[in-house]
Amino acid sequence: MPSGLFKQQNNQWVFAGPTPPSFEGYAGDHRKLLTDYIFQLTPEEQRRVASSMPRTKAAVQLKGNRRQAAVEERRTVSGGSR
Repeated sequence: MPSGLFKQQNNQWVFAGPTPPSFEGYAGDHRKLLTDYIFQLTPEEQRRVASSMPRTKAAVQLKGNRRQAAVEERRTVSGGSR
C-alpha cells in the first residue's frame, strides 16, 4: 500500500487525500472501507481498473517472460527446437 495514503485521525485511519462526497459522514475506519471495496469488485471491474493503470517495467517484463516460457514449452512439447 502506498505510504501516505492514510493518516490517523480520532483513533482511526482515514484517507489522507481528497475523498468522494459519498464518504461524507462515514465514521468508520477507511482501511476497512477500502478493503471491503476491493473484495467486492467484479472481474469486469477489476479488468477496467487494471487497464486504466500505468504498466510498470516489472509487469511488462513478467508478461514477456510468460510469453517466452509459452514459446519454449510449445517447442518442448512438439519435440522441435529453433
